[in-house]
Amino acid sequence: MILLFLLFILSAYGQEVLVLDVNKVVSLALEQNRKLKKLKREILSLEDIYRAEKRERFFPEIELLIDKESTHLLGKMLLLDIGNRLARIRSAKISLLIKKELLKELERQIKIKAVRLFADLYLAEKTAEVKREQMAIAYIRFDREREKAKRGLSDRVKVAEWERTYRSFRAELLSAQRRYNEILMEIKRFAGIDVQKYVEVDYSQLFSFQIQIEKTIDTEYLLNLMKDNYLLRIKDKEIAYFESKAKEQKKLFYPELYLYSGVYRNFKGENELVGYWNLILRIPLFDGKASFYRERSFLELKRAVEIEKKDISETIKKEILLASYEWEELMGEYESAVAFDTWAQEYLDLSRSNYELELAFDLGYAMSTKTLAEKKLAEVQFRILLLLMKLYALVGSDPFKVFKEIPPFLKDRRGEI
Repeated sequence: MILLFLLFILSAYGQEVLVLDVNKVVSLALEQNRKLKKLKREILSLEDIYRAEKRERFFPEIELLIDKESTHLLGKMLLLDIGNRLARIRSAKISLLIKKELLKELERQIKIKAVRLFADLYLAEKTAEVKREQMAIAYIRFDREREKAKRGLSDRVKVAEWERTYRSFRAELLSAQRRYNEILMEIKRFAGIDVQKYVEVDYSQLFSFQIQIEKTIDTEYLLNLMKDNYLLRIKDKEIAYFESKAKEQKKLFYPELYLYSGVYRNFKGENELVGYWNLILRIPLFDGKASFYRERSFLELKRAVEIEKKDISETIKKEILLASYEWEELMGEYESAVAFDTWAQEYLDLSRSNYELELAFDLGYAMSTKTLAEKKLAEVQFRILLLLMKLYALVGSDPFKVFKEIPPFLKDRRGEI
């Protein structure tokens, strides 16, 4: 029996515990994300279409033709093309590039989502800690009020009031614990991990960046880089795509020179193989204006995308210009949170130094206040982090650069009080 117990203990300690940090979750998510997998498959498909269009232009074609009188082995090759085939190749390439832009943006958004999930998890954990401390204080007050009521030193109203307070904090604690586990399971699902698997969470990367309190947003720098925004890049490619599709429709008066070569055998004649070759110049002259209407339809789609691009451009400008105001607001909140945290620490130190039995409640309140201050400070720090990551992504850059460098779109404050 003892041996079985020891084996159980050894197996429990020998079990590998998965430690999750932001980098680990992003790495797993990039492998498991279904949208990412779908996009990669679509890219492979478009790469094959692009190769097919290139090979179809000047590569020979060979056909076997059989009828009741003869059989032909025919080869055909395009020698000269100044028409729409080059446009078809370009259209296929642009479709491929659009999907690749979407893939890069999805990878950026996966990184941002991972950081947001970890931030939410940390805040849920801190919320549960605050509620646990508040509940413990309320329970002690409730329990003591009951004892006082038994000795006739209190009344039922005060007992009921403290029970209500205790039960309220307990309900809030259970809600915070439910929220924590919900986010943790979402992180596991996001990373493709079994939601029942035991994991440990490492928050260190969230706090590895330095807040540049003396800096502000350089909107001019960001405006100069907004052309690299993925939506604008895609719209530019869509405009080029519809231009190319319009050129594909221009078939009239565009000559094509073909070389035909082959051998045939006539079943009713001498039944010998006969070789031949020929050059054919093909010039389309009339198609009932069908190509004109097709061309015009793609040009209208191009104009529609140009209108959409202008609207997107203005939206991005607005986001960049508002970012400086959001930054200043967050810096104000950050300074306030730092001051609150400093006061909470001083209050906690004072409560510990003055600790006596009758002042135990003061110490409990000081501890819960300090935890609340830590939560508020972390919340502001995470909002600053996510703003910086959003701005990196907005100009088509890697959001994780925020952990490696001082963002180049931050500049020194000047002439400010």
